[in-house]
Amino acid sequence: MKQPRTNIWYVQSAASQDIPPPYYFPDVSVHAFVFEANVKAVQEYCDRFLNLGSKQERGFEYRAVPYWPYATLLFLNYPVMISAKKSELSVEEPNEGLPHGGMAFGHSRYEVPYSDRGIMRQREVFVAMPVIRYGLGAKGLVTESELEWIIPWIVVNKPWSCVCGREMLGLGKLLAGIDIDQGFFPDSFEGQVRMPGWKDERQGEMQGHYKFMKVSTGPILPTFRTSHSPEKSIETLLANSPVRWGMENMTGLSNFIDYASLGVIPTAMRTIGLKQYRDAGRPDKAIYQALVSCRSKYSNVRDLQLYDEGDVTIEFNRMGSFSNAIDTILGQPEAGQLSHFPGMPESEPATGRKVSVKAGLRFHADINYDKMSIVHEFPINPEGGTNSRPTTGDLTARWFRPFKGFFGRRPLP
Repeated sequence: MKQPRTNIWYVQSAASQDIPPPYYFPDVSVHAFVFEANVKAVQEYCDRFLNLGSKQERGFEYRAVPYWPYATLLFLNYPVMISAKKSELSVEEPNEGLPHGGMAFGHSRYEVPYSDRGIMRQREVFVAMPVIRYGLGAKGLVTESELEWIIPWIVVNKPWSCVCGREMLGLGKLLAGIDIDQGFFPDSFEGQVRMPGWKDERQGEMQGHYKFMKVSTGPILPTFRTSHSPEKSIETLLANSPVRWGMENMTGLSNFIDYASLGVIPTAMRTIGLKQYRDAGRPDKAIYQALVSCRSKYSNVRDLQLYDEGDVTIEFNRMGSFSNAIDTILGQPEAGQLSHFPGMPESEPATGRKVSVKAGLRFHADINYDKMSIVHEFPINPEGGTNSRPTTGDLTARWFRPFKGFFGRRPLP
């Protein structure tokens, strides 16, 4: 039986780098690429990080989407990042439940401290893949099933973003060096990610900063600098005026990106991730585990341009500690599938792993990160203690929420 969840006040100091959600990011530059993933590897990720405990205890099961065996790689450049958190009560309203006698560092009663710290900028790279949450039983299958997106790994170039992503959104963000530049040709793209890692994970090996991946493209379409017939590109279809006009009128300009990118970026992407805190006394145990969700909404999509997918190269460096992050998306490499990764010494083993690219595009958009929610809290039973934490959460599908109160048993008058 799931119990209602109650919250206590969060205490934050000026030394903290937490910047509370929701967030608003205008005029974001996005480069997106779709490539083949391994459905079996995606399911293994679901079983390891989302399907914890028994199916009957948690009441749901996450599964990979077999009809969409692709992953989406995104390079994002945020020129302006704003916390959109606003106060909800005036300072005159009494509330003895707040710390410091109701005052929070001079802010309003319900205002989160330091939500008005100003603006920031950042670069970010991540891979996203869709999964489906299935509720149990006939009722759960209808009212608790949901399409969501997992992010197996995400890197950022600012430390505060690592803190916020891990502490509040449940995203395992890593601090990395991110290069976003123009490639060899005008209007082309080149992106690189460098992050801490170990070459071969030998005992006593010192951690270093290595190239994790590299992406390069040809110029945007249409262009004569293409390696194969332009009729084979998705841009050829979209260049047809009746087709483009029909799509725009059927879906509206804000939703056109769903079709133009073959589903690369949904206009409202709901992420799901495991948020957990380790038990310092027993490092193999957790004192808190929950599946948390966040909406990433793309609006005002503009300047949509496509790359010839045949001229897009995406290569990962599957060395040492990087191999797990890459195999989570692609599965174990087959014999002869690895090649020499650019920049690595010729004397070292082949670690480069290229992927089959299906689409590539770039655009600008305004992005909101909001509607954070706890989908499911896993029960915690401390050994030798009495303060167990029961399971809580809300698995209701978004479409069913407006009708939730009209169904089920009602109390007698």
